[in-house]
Amino acid sequence: MWEQVPSYGSANDNRHRAGGEKKRSGSSLPTESAVGAGRAWPRFAARPSPFSDARYGAPAITYGLAALVAAGYAWKRHSRWPSLRSTVDWSSVGLLLFVVPVILSMVAQSWVSQLERVAIFSLAPMFAVVLEPHLGTGYRGNNGGLIAALVAVAGALCIFPLDLPGIPVAGAAVLAVVLAAASAAIGNCVAVRFAHCNSDGSLAWCAALAASSAALAFAAAGGFTERAQWQIAANVAELVWLVLIDMPAVLLLVWLLPQISAARMTTRFILAPLLTVLLGIVLEQPGIAARIVLGIILMAAGALWLLLASDEDADEGRIGIR
Repeated sequence: MWEQVPSYGSANDNRHRAGGEKKRSGSSLPTESAVGAGRAWPRFAARPSPFSDARYGAPAITYGLAALVAAGYAWKRHSRWPSLRSTVDWSSVGLLLFVVPVILSMVAQSWVSQLERVAIFSLAPMFAVVLEPHLGTGYRGNNGGLIAALVAVAGALCIFPLDLPGIPVAGAAVLAVVLAAASAAIGNCVAVRFAHCNSDGSLAWCAALAASSAALAFAAAGGFTERAQWQIAANVAELVWLVLIDMPAVLLLVWLLPQISAARMTTRFILAPLLTVLLGIVLEQPGIAARIVLGIILMAAGALWLLLASDEDADEGRIGIR
């Protein structure tokens, strides 16, 4: 959804020079550009930002707009303002779900490439399956949920194999991305629990709180690290994308919180790169290696199992945005 990172060419060049590693040749991926344009995770980590050097500009604007829309909806419906406890909880959700993964990914971007981060982020459903019974609503999926998540991870590694220089800093960078995926999963688990327990205020107000905390965090980060050099006027097309695609995606994410489990929510980290790879195959019709075919099958099987398998303890009384 949100794109803010410099070109990966220079980052990878630095990584290869430092590690003495040969660059890959003859990649059997359908297209790296197509995968990079996918929504496997926020677009801030997908391709170069049109906001000049302002990595935090697009997400700050996106979440700010989402906060305004959600607050306007809640105000128009005369919804009750959440309690102080809920205000703190949802502001924390915004940081955990939206901000922390971004920061950790940016820390690692010089050592872990775009496609490698996509593979690592496929761990998010696995974290969600393990942690949701303890951090979420107590929801327990079917017994095969963890196996399905691991199958999907294996598929992602077939398509996006890790190829890192054997130096300590690269290992630390991989750990940072793993923590980013864990943060996204934990944020989903906690947000789903809060959405189900939201009895003292509108979920729209909660969405506004989460989005506004993320917007303020990104704006502050941009102000301190980028001197707020956001060349917005020259990027009308990007602003249109933020308004028509990214901002509604944030609101849709919050609306889905009380509707489905966190484990199912995190399957977007599997489905988005999978669909993008399939789109690249359709558009470019390249020669496809056997490991790519195997990866597609494994990712599809794992994601579909997580989405469609029956639940052992299904939650009742789903709520929507009030």
